[in-house]
Amino acid sequence: MELMALITLCIGATLGLRFRVFVLIPAILATVLVVTAGGLIHGTGIGTIAVMNVICAVCLQFGYLGGVLLWSRTTAGRFDAAKNSPPARPYTY
Repeated sequence: MELMALITLCIGATLGLRFRVFVLIPAILATVLVVTAGGLIHGTGIGTIAVMNVICAVCLQFGYLGGVLLWSRTTAGRFDAAKNSPPARPYTY
């Protein structure tokens, strides 16, 4: 269960670095399908499968949040110099 949580956390961080928030709904649905199928194949009880689904969905969302925060921190100062720089050709006629 811990490995599934760690994997979904990393997948969420990857999605947060690359995509907008609307990707979370299909990602959560795909995660629920994969976790449910894996639980049924291993013969796990319905309650355990439900808990694993909730944990994986939450880890996916926290990973997405971490990815978005990482993306915003790495791109925060990238365009600050362009605001204060003088124009390339100040006097064009």
